[in-house]
Amino acid sequence: MIKLFITGTDTNIGKTYISIGLLEKFTKIGLTTLGTKPLASGCYKENDKLISQDAVELMKASSVKVDYQLVNPFAFKRAIAPHIAAKQENYPLTKAKIEQAMLRMLSIPSDVTIIEGVGGWCTPINENELMADVITSMKLPVILVVGLKLGCLNHSILTAQAIKEAKLPFIGWIGNCIDPNMQAMSENIESLKSLITAPCLGIVQYRHKLDHLNLEPIFRHCL
Repeated sequence: MIKLFITGTDTNIGKTYISIGLLEKFTKIGLTTLGTKPLASGCYKENDKLISQDAVELMKASSVKVDYQLVNPFAFKRAIAPHIAAKQENYPLTKAKIEQAMLRMLSIPSDVTIIEGVGGWCTPINENELMADVITSMKLPVILVVGLKLGCLNHSILTAQAIKEAKLPFIGWIGNCIDPNMQAMSENIESLKSLITAPCLGIVQYRHKLDHLNLEPIFRHCL
């Protein structure tokens, strides 16, 4: 069974887009797939329940169909840092609670489970704990989505170092071209390939699909 945690260099850099692309590629080669987003802020209300659009899109791309609550157990209304949103809604969000919910998700039979993170690697979940603490405790393999824009080198290198320091399986990184006008994009990509020790699994051009993605490191590490 393949279990992958998808983190990013920042918020709004295409973690959901890449996660959906991975789900579609694995489904296409005949594997059962399940996409989840344990923690989300910026949710909308529907039938008295808070709903994450990211989670809805992951559900659509998954071949294994489960209840929404299992896909996104922690949803908050305001589009702000989740630990602040949780505090404003008087909800005691903790590492232990998130870990328990993720274990329930990971117990659902599926060949591939994609777990999308929230924000970047060090996103807080309360005043003392980070989402990274949950993933480190669960020892999940990690894929880093790099939002290719000005400043991505610093964000990428720091995030890659943090993943390595957590002693987690760092499967690789995927570059997502979110700024079509980024200057010296190819030079930045080459710098990332040189400075990040984990392999580049692919580069997704602006608003393109994950057509050319190297799945071999994922199979090698996870099977």
